[in-house]
Formats: sequence, C-alpha cells, structure tokens
Amino acid sequence: MKTLTIIIGMMLLSLVSYTQTYKSAYVIESKINVVTVTQERTIIISDKEISISNFNNGNKETLYLVVNKTEEKEDTWDGMGKYYYCTTKDKDPINGSQKAIVIKYNDKILLGLFAGEIDVYKYQFSISKY
Repeated sequence: MKTLTIIIGMMLLSLVSYTQTYKSAYVIESKINVVTVTQERTIIISDKEISISNFNNGNKETLYLVVNKTEEKEDTWDGMGKYYYCTTKDKDPINGSQKAIVIKYNDKILLGLFAGEIDVYKYQFSISKY
C-alpha cells in the first residue's frame, strides 16, 4: 500500500510539473519603413463618402471609401477627432472590400487600411483648408 501511494504521488507530481521547452534558430522581425511622399492630394470628406485623390495605382487614382459609422473621440495627444469607420468602394479582386478607419484632427488626417485581419497600412496626411 505504501509503495502504491508513492507511485501515484510520483505520477501526480510529474503531471503537475510538466513544462514545454522550445528552441528557435531564428526570428522574423517586422520593421516599419517610414516614407514621406510629397504629392498634392485632394481629400473630400462627407458623412457618406471619403475620397483621396492620387492614392491608388502608383499615386495616380482616387481612393473612394464608403462611410459606415462616425463618432467623435478625444485623444490624449491630438485632442478631439472625428472617427470615420469605412469600407473601400472599389473591391479588391483578392480580398474584396477592405476596412478602413479615417481620423480627422485639426491639422492632420490619419488613415488606416486593413489589408487583412492583422496587416494595417497607416498613412498620415497633413492638411490645410482651401
């Protein structure tokens, strides 16, 4: 009986102390490349649609976004901003419509295009009113 108790105790101890150890020879690290592109663009924002000229296809075509929802939020650094939750009007042949977020502050517009569930392309436009 004493031997059986010791064997069961050792088995329970081995189950509780089970760990997994992995070795890795390399890691894939994603780095952000910041590129400044100087080009005149016209950004038109309404409650139903947003258009950004000279954006698609090598900065030659206009990006059209359909606005699904808007709300105003305050940011710690940039102050009050208007958030536009959108989808692309022109569907990508592979991914379909892309989701996008446009945030309008006093001096800039931020655009986040979601290429997939994980990949987000970020753009910042400095703006001035006509």
